[in-house]
Amino acid sequence: MVLVAPRPLFRPAPPGDATADRGTGAEVLALLRGDAAARPRFDPGLAGGLRAWLEDAAYDVVAARGEHAPPLFLGPRQLLSPHDEQGGPGHDWVAGDRGDRSAGAATDHRGDGATDRVLLSRLVQALFRQLVHTGEVHDPLADALEALRATGDEATVRRAESLPEGARAVLAETLAVHARNLSGLVPRFAPGWMARTNDRVAIPLGGGRIVLHGMFDLVVGLPQPRTASLCAVGLSSDGPWAVARRSLHYLSLLETLRSGTPPFRLALLESASGRYGVEDVREEHLRAIASHIAAWLERASAGPTNAHG
Repeated sequence: MVLVAPRPLFRPAPPGDATADRGTGAEVLALLRGDAAARPRFDPGLAGGLRAWLEDAAYDVVAARGEHAPPLFLGPRQLLSPHDEQGGPGHDWVAGDRGDRSAGAATDHRGDGATDRVLLSRLVQALFRQLVHTGEVHDPLADALEALRATGDEATVRRAESLPEGARAVLAETLAVHARNLSGLVPRFAPGWMARTNDRVAIPLGGGRIVLHGMFDLVVGLPQPRTASLCAVGLSSDGPWAVARRSLHYLSLLETLRSGTPPFRLALLESASGRYGVEDVREEHLRAIASHIAAWLERASAGPTNAHG
């Protein structure tokens, strides 16, 4: 991920200085805004070509599964598994999933470190949404639990409230670090930016028998024909930077298939450290992810997969 301004790739959020923290958010905003007159224009045939490529691969999977098989829903957990560099079928990724976080919370009850990471991720995501829409966090743990309760995520609330007193104190302290870093990273968006959190995308292939899905943490701007006009912001609370960046490229591909034009710029915020990176979306990013998904589907057509239908 390369910054689109002459700055270091990662810039730590200054600790404890509220004025400096706001300045960091302003830097992110300035990088996202860029020069509106210089925003890239993409070939109008790009989206159609990418879809045709994926439809060809999807056809073989549909044929192999049979006409009575239920729809196959594929997101980053299945397609971008960090446990397999090839991202082959049969692997899953729960922690830090960008496509369907609720599934991870609902299925991971092992009580181990992975569950703790999922819990922290849910709480950080809630604070991120609060910062985008209100600009303020007062009591990180209480605010996050209240927000999750309002959205009906009682499983995560019960998990947090059932922790022993010592573990809950550690969780509150850790969450406060993430909240402080996010407060310095998340820009204040004017209403004209049309900031939208948890923006879900679903792209049917093979007549709806395969569905590629995902969810943007944050999208700003409105689509424009042929001209890239959206900015997408991803949040990483604990996952590898390279994996989170790849998830943004995957979501950019889905947006290209949905609206005909990719986002023109991506930002990745890392709440644990206060680092961030910004980059332009390029055709090669989209083609690389499309190639990866097509290869995944080709392997899936040759054998069983445990992707959920």
